Amino acid sequence: MRKPMLLVPLLLALLIIGVPIFPAAAQPYQDPNGVYYKQARVFGKVVTFDSQRNLAIVFGSIYVYEPDSGWQLVDSRKFHLVTPVNYQIGDSLAGAVNKTVAVEGPYQAWPGQKEEVIEAHKIEIANYPIETPPWYAFGKTVTTDHIVKFNLSQATDLVDVLAGLQKAADIRQDSRLAPEEVSRLAGEITNPSDNASRSLAARMRFELAKSWNDKWVVTKNNTAANDLRAGVGGWQFYEGLLGYNNSYIEKAPLIRKNLDAFMDAIHPGGGTPEEEGPAAMYALVQAERDKYGKIIKVTASGALIDTVPGLLQAIANPSSAHIETWRLEGWTEKEAAEMDGHYCWLSGSRVLVRDEKGNLKDQYFSLRNYLTRDGFNNTLDITRNVIGEGGVF
Repeated sequence: MRKPMLLVPLLLALLIIGVPIFPAAAQPYQDPNGVYYKQARVFGKVVTFDSQRNLAIVFGSIYVYEPDSGWQLVDSRKFHLVTPVNYQIGDSLAGAVNKTVAVEGPYQAWPGQKEEVIEAHKIEIANYPIETPPWYAFGKTVTTDHIVKFNLSQATDLVDVLAGLQKAADIRQDSRLAPEEVSRLAGEITNPSDNASRSLAARMRFELAKSWNDKWVVTKNNTAANDLRAGVGGWQFYEGLLGYNNSYIEKAPLIRKNLDAFMDAIHPGGGTPEEEGPAAMYALVQAERDKYGKIIKVTASGALIDTVPGLLQAIANPSSAHIETWRLEGWTEKEAAEMDGHYCWLSGSRVLVRDEKGNLKDQYFSLRNYLTRDGFNNTLDITRNVIGEGGVF
């Protein structure tokens, strides 16, 4: 009988030389309880080990052994659930967090389950770095293992993506919609019955397709699982790591009630720091008019946020928000009138203007998108009913 190859060199070779291996070639052993492989291998980075669940989560690739065709790649860039067969393997996995490993053992998947479970019988450490940058997102928690979301790469993404939906569906911004009106509009989008509603549905679907997608998720621990449980059916912020076929939730404590509390707590004030670059604001917008009623100046005063971690921190603890006042530029007369006297979500960029000697001449907030508080809430209300089970996704 041929001597088995060493685990790590085999997987490294597959990764480095790029041998074409196709998932369709890997056929599992079937049994009434699902699918079962006697030999499987996972190569990837251990992102966490949860002693309460006796479970490691490894980000990487899974291979299975076929008697006729050898090792076959089943999935890659995915978070895999790995359970140790004994304490020794468990201690090795716990000690390998943030390291790359190769794990071998059987795995089984059951009907209706979105994640396979690999039983770890062997483990080796590999000198092969795998990057897993932080990931942030906002979306609707459909179930504790399924979300519909858009990624938050910048603090401005929250405003820009939701403002796109508001414009696509022409959602009103001057007052809060009653629940029956929200249901009616959501119904037109999900079940259009005439040309007007079909046009509305098409615009909404097109806008959703730009930034939104659905993801299966795994959780770091019971605390993260409970975070998702608290958010089922509603809006939630997610923090963790992004995979191709699923994502890893490290924590998700912020739900819509936290957004509401943040908006209730923010007040105007503060100065205009000498800073530039993209930013979001939640601020009271006020227009200054001349004696003929024409708007000549618009200011925004409230919370300014220029990073995604800063956004989440401000929502979690509104007293930590940076309160600033900026002159707005880039508005139309209609937009300024709609925002005037209202707290609004704003996206744009802080601009510093200097003379030829480098002295500061002017500074302002260049407006890109906005949502009044009512427009923001209306957009969330309608979109919540549109996405998820029975909706667009």
